[in-house]
Amino acid sequence: MQSFAALRGHPEQDDGRGSRDMKAAAASPAREPAVSTQGLFAILGATTLVMLATPLASPAMPEIASVFAEHAQTEPFARAVLGAIAFLPGEPNAIFLVKFILLSVPALFIIIGAPITGWISDNVGRKTLLIASLAIFGVAGMSGYFAESFVFLFTGRAILGLASAGIKTATIAMVGDYYGDPERQRILGWQGSATKFGGVVFMLLGGFLANFDWRVPFLGYALAFVILPSALYALGESLPARSKAEHGGRAGPGPGAVPLWPCCFVFVSATIASGLFFITPVQLPFFLTASFDASPFQSGLAIAVGNMVGALTSLTYHRFKASMNYLAIYAVIFLSMAAGYYVLTLMPSYDSALIAMLIGGLAFGLYIPNHSSWILTLVGPARRGLGVGLVTTAMFLGQFLAPILAEPLIDPADPRAVWRGISAILLALAVIYGAISRVAGKPDATGRTIAKGTSRI
Repeated sequence: MQSFAALRGHPEQDDGRGSRDMKAAAASPAREPAVSTQGLFAILGATTLVMLATPLASPAMPEIASVFAEHAQTEPFARAVLGAIAFLPGEPNAIFLVKFILLSVPALFIIIGAPITGWISDNVGRKTLLIASLAIFGVAGMSGYFAESFVFLFTGRAILGLASAGIKTATIAMVGDYYGDPERQRILGWQGSATKFGGVVFMLLGGFLANFDWRVPFLGYALAFVILPSALYALGESLPARSKAEHGGRAGPGPGAVPLWPCCFVFVSATIASGLFFITPVQLPFFLTASFDASPFQSGLAIAVGNMVGALTSLTYHRFKASMNYLAIYAVIFLSMAAGYYVLTLMPSYDSALIAMLIGGLAFGLYIPNHSSWILTLVGPARRGLGVGLVTTAMFLGQFLAPILAEPLIDPADPRAVWRGISAILLALAVIYGAISRVAGKPDATGRTIAKGTSRI
């Protein structure tokens, strides 16, 4: 079991303190919430914005590709980018370039910026980082409305990615600061649910607005300025003194702990899950258009259906975690996505294709709280921002790779081929993670796992 102890990041300390802590907590009076309702709204709302940065423009991608097709051949910057990515699988063209800039460029700059913003979060302050990032996010997102060239579109999406990194690292680190288990698991589930519920609204809104003009969905990024006042008023700059005492006095990772190999396992898992999830907003609009002549609104609706199911699943994340370890939850995630993507290949109409999104949506709500909870378990309070920044980098590395992963599996003569290929990969991952999770064991009533040395997986 030594390898599983390494994943935990520190030796098992089963000296009875866990049970004594539970008894003391049960005997103590109820505490006031660590953050106000308005502050929680700011945290949940800001997290929602990050995950909606890409899907908001997704339904408009076919029209944007059509409008910018000539630019791809005549604009020097576009030609330079196409030349730089010529080594990637597939045929670089206007469609691929639009997918790359709208989906991959923000992810690329989140990958670059998340470790830096994580350091800022730990050393300057969560609130300062969040306020600045929200303002930049709103301006950079709306800049797409005014885009007349690929270079302008690229610049706006790059800055949007840096702002998204700041929002993501600040908000998840705040959840780690303000809440301990089991409240933390519940709030992380709320974060995932808020993201998915917002995804439903924003995806439908993006698809609806894209029916008027491809520029209009970019105005949706102005919602960052709705959240900004609550973040300014209701959130504190640093870790609450009460939480410092609590986290410092319990068995767990040291204040500055960042265990290398356990964290690397989390990063790899987050990259894989995110990359395979983002195949949906990357490829589904093109698949539905080619197979069923779906409108942008219908494409947005299909993705929104999956997000709605994911939102409901996220609310129950703490229940999954109470009976399963992190690896087993990933196995469930991969199996659900594999089933949904494969069912998509069997559907004869647009309406029936929505069934596939219902199935896949079960996974969409679990993968974000799962890797967020896992990294907060492993990393010490003083390096929480860095740990979240690194797992954010991993997650958006998956988003960055999504169009690249999908491209070799795309067959113009068979729009369903990509979904068959991805479902096979997901099924293999579900088997692998499920097998490892059985060795790890499952949590008991105290939150530890039954197999000795596996409580951190």
